[in-house]
Amino acid sequence: MFTAFPFLPYLAAVVGAVLLAVRWTAEDASPLARAVLLAWFVVAAYCQFFGGSAVLSAAGLALQTALAVYLLIWWRVNG
Repeated sequence: MFTAFPFLPYLAAVVGAVLLAVRWTAEDASPLARAVLLAWFVVAAYCQFFGGSAVLSAAGLALQTALAVYLLIWWRVNG
């Protein structure tokens, strides 16, 4: 699928993990928000990397990308 850029599918997961760690250490992150974001990350990563079909893998990539965008916006607003 991504023959020219083989690292591209991992980019959203790496950015999401780093920004999730930043959000995790923030003082304003409630335990519920931490749990929801962590569950979002785990479900998206599972679907993206272990999905049995191309549709499930694409959905996982979309979820990872949405999480990364949300966390980037949160970081820019609160950073």
